[in-house]
Amino acid sequence: MFDRIKNTDGFTLVEILMVMIILGIMAQMALTFALDIRKRAFDATALADGKNLMTMAGNSFIGLDDVDFTHAPADGSVIGTKDTNDNDRQPVFTLSPGVRAQIWGESTGIPGGGNVTAYVYHINGTDVPVDAFNPSGKRRFMFSIDEMTSSISAPSL
Repeated sequence: MFDRIKNTDGFTLVEILMVMIILGIMAQMALTFALDIRKRAFDATALADGKNLMTMAGNSFIGLDDVDFTHAPADGSVIGTKDTNDNDRQPVFTLSPGVRAQIWGESTGIPGGGNVTAYVYHINGTDVPVDAFNPSGKRRFMFSIDEMTSSISAPSL
């Protein structure tokens, strides 16, 4: 009769709870890692858009195009729709979905007169503290190209 009570063929409640806790911790670690990878992928998208934007600005300098690159994040994703005299023109570049840019500068159509500086970020990118220099709260990348000095600056991820 006491043989049935001493049966050890199953798991105890404590053992099952420990396994569940360990699985929960591992699932949380995997989720955190996956979300971090996703944010880094969004950052990489912003970085690629910034590099492509600088390539297009350089092409505008070489082609002596008259383009006003000035752009605010709220202006949408199309860049370079005006010339320096505020006349409409074909867009020079379109940002990827979710990418925002703050851009200053222009390609004047005069050799040596082009200069563009851009801060690019993705709305779902890596979070950083909000301050006066970074009101978006997202990791920003600074790019610049100056035709006069033939200098290009671009960050890496």
